[in-house]
Amino acid sequence: MNIDIPPGFQPVDLGKGFTNELGQMFVDSRQQRLGMIVQARHGNPVDVMHGGAMSTFLDCQLVAVCPEALGGLNHRPTISLTVDFLAPVPIGVWLEAAVLCVRETRSLLFTQAIATVDGEAVARASAIYKNIKKELQS
Repeated sequence: MNIDIPPGFQPVDLGKGFTNELGQMFVDSRQQRLGMIVQARHGNPVDVMHGGAMSTFLDCQLVAVCPEALGGLNHRPTISLTVDFLAPVPIGVWLEAAVLCVRETRSLLFTQAIATVDGEAVARASAIYKNIKKELQS
């Protein structure tokens, strides 16, 4: 599958674990965007992106607004993730999410994301993450 990665996006290393199984993700930290190429392995029986794959992608939205969250000791666990599926996502397309950190408190991060394909909204998500600061983990 040969899809051009849009300008500004760089590959991101998600480390080990389940999320890494989703495949290569890309981040544009300057514009707080997350992206990926939807592949056949992300599909469901009717050849569109499975809701579980979309949810996993959107659970990574924190990477776009807090890239430092990638470090093992700086991992920020998900407290809540809500996803609204707005349209089917075909296999073989570029999927990206524009992410916004809505509020940060001492203990929580509130984010939201709109996922699009070719500029059309396909999913909306809001998430709450535990805000674990490096200095608190010492």
